[in-house]
Amino acid sequence: MTSTRTVTELSAPVADVATGHLMFARGATHLTIHVDTAMDDLYRARFEGKVPDVHVDGGTVTVRYRASFRPPRGEITLSGRIPWTITGRLGMSDVLAELQDLELRGFEVSGGASRIEARLPRPKDAISIRIGRGSSNVELIRPTGVPIRVRVGAGASKLAVDDFALEAVGGKTDWRSPDYDQAQARYDIDIGGGASKITIRT
Repeated sequence: MTSTRTVTELSAPVADVATGHLMFARGATHLTIHVDTAMDDLYRARFEGKVPDVHVDGGTVTVRYRASFRPPRGEITLSGRIPWTITGRLGMSDVLAELQDLELRGFEVSGGASRIEARLPRPKDAISIRIGRGSSNVELIRPTGVPIRVRVGAGASKLAVDDFALEAVGGKTDWRSPDYDQAQARYDIDIGGGASKITIRT
């Protein structure tokens, strides 16, 4: 016998919101984040299975997953008409963030994140990216020619930044692109200690 999981769609109008903040209060899993520059809504979401609680307060969209043996698969599409900050707390896994068309103000995931792929946009300013302690299998992909600074906590392993690779990090490491100090539009990336299999590339 085949069971069909319920599909639920959610949205909210962008109205007069000038900036957005997508907040995952209890982590996220099996999720894809898209951007739509022509969309009139602040966000649109589609979940298959048990729906997370989604609360909108101004430009802040808070997604709170519920305890479940079968977490939902979902997609969230953000309005590309306004800049966004994205924050994930309490662990995220199996997340693809396709942010190439977004004006990104910041991106942060807490410790223990795993299997995260973020395709970053071309920044207009210095943008902070933070990956928490103990995260693993994280890939950050940025546009060609965008300078970066990468700071890594002690105990990280299997780190690859462009053509630079480290199997193990004994102490703190601070690596910069050759043109980082002269650039205004750039990424500042902080990776917590104990992280492993982190790739940052174009």
